[in-house]
Amino acid sequence: MFKLDSIWLRAIFSLGLMVSLFYMPAPAFSQDDAVVQNLIVNGGFEEGFQGEFGVGYSWGGFSNGNAIVGWNGDTWDKVVVAGENAQLIEIKDATELNRYAGIYQTIPVVPGEQYKLTINGLIRSTEGDIDISDYGYRLQYAIDQEGGTTWELLDDEAWVEVPWDEQPLTEPSASAYQIDTYETTITAKNDQLTLFIRGWKKWINNGSGIFDLDEISLVGPAPAGFQSFQAQVAAVEDSAATTGETEAVANVSSSAVPADTDANDLTTEQTETESSADMSVSTQPGEALPQVESSQLPVSGQGQDEAVNYIVISSALLLLILFVGAVIATMRQRNPVD
Repeated sequence: MFKLDSIWLRAIFSLGLMVSLFYMPAPAFSQDDAVVQNLIVNGGFEEGFQGEFGVGYSWGGFSNGNAIVGWNGDTWDKVVVAGENAQLIEIKDATELNRYAGIYQTIPVVPGEQYKLTINGLIRSTEGDIDISDYGYRLQYAIDQEGGTTWELLDDEAWVEVPWDEQPLTEPSASAYQIDTYETTITAKNDQLTLFIRGWKKWINNGSGIFDLDEISLVGPAPAGFQSFQAQVAAVEDSAATTGETEAVANVSSSAVPADTDANDLTTEQTETESSADMSVSTQPGEALPQVESSQLPVSGQGQDEAVNYIVISSALLLLILFVGAVIATMRQRNPVD
């Protein structure tokens, strides 16, 4: 009887060990060990821009029309924060109130973790002064916690105004430009989010607003499988070497025209778009800006995680061995060898 009880105790112990190992978390993969880094790809715009569209690689662009808008790489050292490039966005000749143009990027994150968002740059305008323009040019950002890329679906409350005041188009003779910095903390709710940054021209006039952005970062824990910025650059270079040419993909999306838009409005907007190709709208005289085109979703910076969880596999094998051992021991006790 004692021998039989010991067999069953051994089998129960083995089963309990199997269950506990199966549900035991793997500390090696804890989010506490996640690497803290900047998760935005090409936030300094040093990796270049998408051909004729002028939006930085890994970013997408958007606008709501009824104004001449454009994106370009800005190399003027007076407005570049670091390196040699900044992202320039321009809105001018608005025929409706509240014209927007901006950029966006979808970023992989860890749910529940906090991230520090930093945006550097400045706003310049024809008026060059908030009192003259009546705060006519502002910068805003918004976060889509679902990782969506349709900026029109965000509520008005989602857009946060950055407290930067406009400065003259050309550098003031009495002083240098003031490079502004905005910082805030964001808590991720899902495994990805989308950062939208847009310039805002409020009034109907032929004034021009230029928004220079540089050194944009989102610093915090990197999710498992995140593909680093350097790895993406290497992949692009390898692809270019293989094909012998680099094909620029335009990550720019225009808002759809509402069904109730008047035909005259369509004609006006189409005329403005066609004529804008010849307009010189730039950080310095003579630099033309490209126009809005439709495009694909931008590179998000997330690499595919193909790693195998060896802890889980090893635990499963150990459980199987223990179980088989318990069964064999039980059979031997019940059928002793003569």
